[in-house]
Formats: sequence, C-alpha cells, structure tokens
Amino acid sequence: MELIDLSMAIQPLWRWPIEIGLAKDMARGDPYRVTAVKMTMHSFTHVDTPLHIEPGRESIDEVGLERLCGPAAVVNLQPIRENQEIDRDLLVDKAGHVRPGDIVLLKTGWDLLWDCTTKHYWLDAPYLSLEAVHYLSGLSIKAVGFDFPQDFVIRQIPARHPPAAEMPTHDILLRRGILLIEYLCNLHRIRGARVDLYALPLKVSGAEGACARVVAVEM
Repeated sequence: MELIDLSMAIQPLWRWPIEIGLAKDMARGDPYRVTAVKMTMHSFTHVDTPLHIEPGRESIDEVGLERLCGPAAVVNLQPIRENQEIDRDLLVDKAGHVRPGDIVLLKTGWDLLWDCTTKHYWLDAPYLSLEAVHYLSGLSIKAVGFDFPQDFVIRQIPARHPPAAEMPTHDILLRRGILLIEYLCNLHRIRGARVDLYALPLKVSGAEGACARVVAVEM
C-alpha cells in the first residue's frame, strides 16, 4: 500500500493573501510555540461546495465524508500542452473507466511542468471546455479533482474575480451538487487507473469551502 499526498504545501505565495507567523514563540519567552495562519478557505488545495456560488446550498460542515472519500477514477490526460483546451472528445476517450458514484481525478501532470509558486502555473495552464464540463456533469459522480487551474478565467485572478457564469466547473458542476477538489498535485505519482481517495477539508461551520489534506491510497 502506498499513501500519496496530493496536497499543496501552505506557504507564502503571490497569488493569495496569506499571513503565517508565530502567536507564541519560545525565543520570546513563551512556554511553547504556536503558529498562526490567516488566509481564505479557497487557497491552496481545497474543496468547494455549492454554497460557493449559490445561496442556501450546503456548507462544508454539512458535507458527509462519504462524498469526498472512496473509489476514484484517475483520468490520465497526459501529455498536456500549455494553454491546451481539454475538450469533450478527449475526456470521452480517456474516461471510459469512470463508474457511477466515483470521484474523478483529472491527471495532467501540470505541476511537473510549472511549480504553483510561478506565474506560468496560473497564466499558461490547460483548462476545460464548456462541453467537457457538461460531459462530466452527466457521469453521476460525487466530486472532481484537478491538478491544474481548471477554468480558463482562473488565470485572471486576483486582478479580476470572474462571476460563476464564466467558470464552467463552478457554474455547472457545483450547481449539480458535484464537489470540486481544487489545486491537487502529485497525481503523476499514481500509477493505476483507480485509487481510493480521502479528501478531508477543515470542518468550518457555515463555510462554502475549506482547505483540505488530500491523500490517494494505491494498493
């Protein structure tokens, strides 16, 4: 059995406002060390719920763990090119092993080409076409995980924060109750087409998403 950590490290990054410091420090005479972090719940590896784009929908603490844990189909889209549109035909060709009730992991290996701390990672990323997202929405799946910024307009953040209507994975998948597991890494380490996945977001009461530790278990 191999445990594969699919989570980004939380660290200072130009893309997200994040503050990491010591609330308690033994060097200052405190009896112990305590790290304090201030950031949004949509930074680094995280889970989005439908409440992210639609009032009155479920919050992250209301999502049952069975929705984010269990069998996952790894859809291998490698090799990938910079600024490549991932269209419906490619998904149809590569996702034939997806089963109802699966979590789907879209594996491009984008993090092998560019580290998430670089602007290239965000500005030159592959992305899903509208038709590809519609295809995913019809697969009777629980969640989709991505190792790349999956909507084209994500590259415009933080200069502009586009509405959900311009972000197909958010506008279509979340409205259908399909959870998003965003900004994964290390999917290239998964060898097979199926794994067990455990995405465990922080249980923040009333929040529309939360940072998560995501692990694949490959036998």
